[in-house]
Amino acid sequence: MKVWTLDAALQRCQWPRHFREILSQTILTGLISDPYAASRLINFSTRSALVPFDYSLRIFNHLHNPNPFTWNTIMRAHFELQNNPHQAITLYKLFLAKHAKPDNYTYPIPLQCCAARVSDFEGRELHAHVLRFGFRQDVYVRNTLINLYAICGRMSSARQVFEESPVWDLVSWNTVLAGYVQAGNVKEAERVYRGMPERNTIASNSMIVLFGRKGCVEKARRIFDEVRWRDMDMVSWSAMVSCYEQNEMCEEALVLFVEMKASGVTV
Repeated sequence: MKVWTLDAALQRCQWPRHFREILSQTILTGLISDPYAASRLINFSTRSALVPFDYSLRIFNHLHNPNPFTWNTIMRAHFELQNNPHQAITLYKLFLAKHAKPDNYTYPIPLQCCAARVSDFEGRELHAHVLRFGFRQDVYVRNTLINLYAICGRMSSARQVFEESPVWDLVSWNTVLAGYVQAGNVKEAERVYRGMPERNTIASNSMIVLFGRKGCVEKARRIFDEVRWRDMDMVSWSAMVSCYEQNEMCEEALVLFVEMKASGVTV
């Protein structure tokens, strides 16, 4: 088997035995030692329901010098497919111990693992690594850092990462806003929301939920009415109905519910 035939063979792979045959051929021909071929095998095996996860580990352990893409793939598989953030972080530490060089796709994975574990200490260590390896400008890495700090309840750190960013995208704004909503900080959430260059439905719905929890019904309704002229969705209607219910305004909740049904929105 040659490198150029591997992708074609994987595209035709429809049964577990097919993958075992492909894997056997790569081992017999020595193709598994090729970084590109190994990356393709691991990428396929971690994404395919046909292949048990053990095969991915066997392929990975067979490699003498995995490239960053391969490390990232196996770390992501442990986190997303195996629900094992601890092992993914362990692999990241092994990655560094092997003197491999991380890339901008590496750090969001262990940062997401820390968020899943609500591990502030490990998260701050990873933040230091991000700075050391020069990925502080990467928007995806920054957004993952903001999310980590927000989940850990460290909104001052989340806001600092946000403020230090040279460019903010919609995810940046939504993430820092979600952190303040989760913390119940109405003042800062309002400040972020009003500062958004482009308010989307997700942000508006978050504010309606927050105002409902804090008893700010008029503010919630004001945002709801703003959304009505943009892209209101079922979540917007439900959030406003819940806002009325939480504040014991049952008549208003019923009126809005009837209006929602009349507009064709289904729950």
